[in-house]
Amino acid sequence: MHTREKSAPPVSPNAPAAPHPARTLPVRILGLDVTATPGPRKPLTLAACTLAQKAGNAPDASHVLTLHELRELHTLDDLDRLFGGLLDAGLTGGDVPSGTGWVLGIDAALAQPLELVEQLDWPRDWAGYAALCGAMDRADFRDLLRGVSAARPAGQKYLYRACCRRAGAASPMNTVRPPVALMFHAVAPRLAAHAVHVPLLRPLPHVPGNARVALETYPGWLARQLMGRAPYKGGDATERTARREARTQLLKNLAGLGELAESPSTVGPTNPIGLSSPLPGPRPAPQPGPLPGPLSGPRPGPRPGPLSGLTIRWNADHAARMLDDTEADLLDSLLCAVLAAASALRPGYGLPSPATPPHDVTAAQLGVEGWIAGLPPEE
Repeated sequence: MHTREKSAPPVSPNAPAAPHPARTLPVRILGLDVTATPGPRKPLTLAACTLAQKAGNAPDASHVLTLHELRELHTLDDLDRLFGGLLDAGLTGGDVPSGTGWVLGIDAALAQPLELVEQLDWPRDWAGYAALCGAMDRADFRDLLRGVSAARPAGQKYLYRACCRRAGAASPMNTVRPPVALMFHAVAPRLAAHAVHVPLLRPLPHVPGNARVALETYPGWLARQLMGRAPYKGGDATERTARREARTQLLKNLAGLGELAESPSTVGPTNPIGLSSPLPGPRPAPQPGPLPGPLSGPRPGPRPGPLSGLTIRWNADHAARMLDDTEADLLDSLLCAVLAAASALRPGYGLPSPATPPHDVTAAQLGVEGWIAGLPPEE
């Protein structure tokens, strides 16, 4: 079903996780927002960024994540090209040398619950069961999961991964609203078919510093950390204005995480809250720190721990596109990149270790189910 490159030898599910690869900054950081059936009206969206050391002595914001491009991908075949590194040469911005790989945050469930894998007698290694699922067509895979759900007691129709429970995420068995299972079916088999380091799920035996690394990220979880549960996407005509304002607030809060800094010279100076394009309403006068916005919603609070020391930059065009995108796919791709960048700066990508799994989680679960990047083990 999927084009396969020459991949690394398989790793036993009981093998120790590969160490965090040593990377030289700057490094390419990518964020991918996924739809199961991409096309011109609803594409996959990719945020291409670079992560670099901040110049000078800035202990409170020592790294800068700069967004260079928001790209649309219109077919699932584009995922094969992305995972295989065939899109790397066309990614714009930054001083990242060619062939240095990337760290990619993906807004899709990359794995299924251990209990489901055991019930269906799938292979206990992620690459094995991902390939098995990829060999089914979408309708057969959907019907299989619906059959499992139908046989379960009322109120317990879906099985969950440990990380889903902690993050408040939908079950990867969901086939509608949201179709998480179909996004898994679109992404995981393709990812498994390429030599990409997937911590916990498919650690490669020898991970060079220029490896391609994929992490599961959940932008909705990060959005809640930044501004609570205010909806920022979708909605009917009567809700669109409020949700655009929520996207505005989310961008402000995201910009306020790091030390205030000038934008890259190619995009001009930023305003005091970090957005490179003026937002609706009068432009505030310069202040020593992030300013409250014109909204009545939540204000930026203390920096979330995983994002401490990270300044995030984008230009005027990026801001306008993210605000105008009613479904917030572009904004979600940036949030995925932010989580990937924060994880890339932490030992082991900040993921729990199978040697010391979180409370009520087993090493077997981590190896089959994976974990959401940035999510504290005891969230």
